[in-house]
Amino acid sequence: MYIVHGLTRSYFTRKVTGYLDYTDRPWRLEPCPPGDHLGAQAAGWTGGIPVVTEPDGAFMWDSTTIIEHLDLRTDADRRILPDDPTMRFLAHLLDDFSDEWFYRPAVGSRWNYEGNTEAAGWQITEELSTIVGFPGGLMRPNVVATMRANCAKLGVLDGTIDAWMSDVVAPWFDALEAHLGDGYLLGGRPSLADFAIYGANVAHFVGDPVCRDLVDAHSPATVAHTHRLSMPQRQTFGDWATSPADSLIPVIAQMGRHYLPWVAAATVDGSATVRIGEHEIEIRSSNFLDNARGVLLARYAEARSDELDTVLDAAGVLPYFADYLDQATAVPDPTAPAQPSDNRPYRIDG
Repeated sequence: MYIVHGLTRSYFTRKVTGYLDYTDRPWRLEPCPPGDHLGAQAAGWTGGIPVVTEPDGAFMWDSTTIIEHLDLRTDADRRILPDDPTMRFLAHLLDDFSDEWFYRPAVGSRWNYEGNTEAAGWQITEELSTIVGFPGGLMRPNVVATMRANCAKLGVLDGTIDAWMSDVVAPWFDALEAHLGDGYLLGGRPSLADFAIYGANVAHFVGDPVCRDLVDAHSPATVAHTHRLSMPQRQTFGDWATSPADSLIPVIAQMGRHYLPWVAAATVDGSATVRIGEHEIEIRSSNFLDNARGVLLARYAEARSDELDTVLDAAGVLPYFADYLDQATAVPDPTAPAQPSDNRPYRIDG
């Protein structure tokens, strides 16, 4: 049994539990707020949920690292990283985009739209009360206030969430609608990237009522994708495509609208401005994001080929990789313990 210390309405908790279900691993959830697990802290955990206790008692954290580590011990027909270098890099690229960019409007929309706050705020309160034991009416205002205070660190300031939803989120779901059909991002079976967007959707965009209305309007295929991965036992899976579908190019192109220009600058200068609708928003980088960017560039250097560059060029994002190779670090060893030294998504100083 894998013990998942996290929350049902958590983006990254559900990314991991979706993968555990897909690979038919037994697990149970133990509610855990960010930063509050003494055993994991002693092992070096820096606070981002989920933490997973393996059957042998070892701790793991960081959703992508956990999945890559477990995938080495997964049957071939359920592995989530293609052997083809181009397709493998695209799986990592889309995983990075979902994790580092859409986390921001996901959290922002939850705590800036009252319909979302009412539903998710109570569910999180109820779950946490099982381990804290305080009255729900006392806990809920503190849960909401704590989470709202984090929105500015993610770049979702007061009065900007509508712009995030119309200029960032809706176009993303339009692109997914044109691509997904009744399949997955890279073909007939899920990849790492599918579990990244699954976590975002099942916990937030499809799970929170105000956001669900938007997704229903822009991408019924995304709702169906979320439901398929929620019940993998009912699905028949095929194979990954041997090359990227033409409809995947506009999905990748979404990265070039806001995320890649911002992250390329912010990870060099410490912060950068991004224009969301009519708003100019300054967002700081973090040690975690700097490291993630270095790893993704190292993955690009390792996978680079004419085929990959053609795909990235067609999507208009090639310069954000080819021109930044001096920032590449190293690809992590997935056989090492899944315990990265930093897994906080934003700065905690100020």
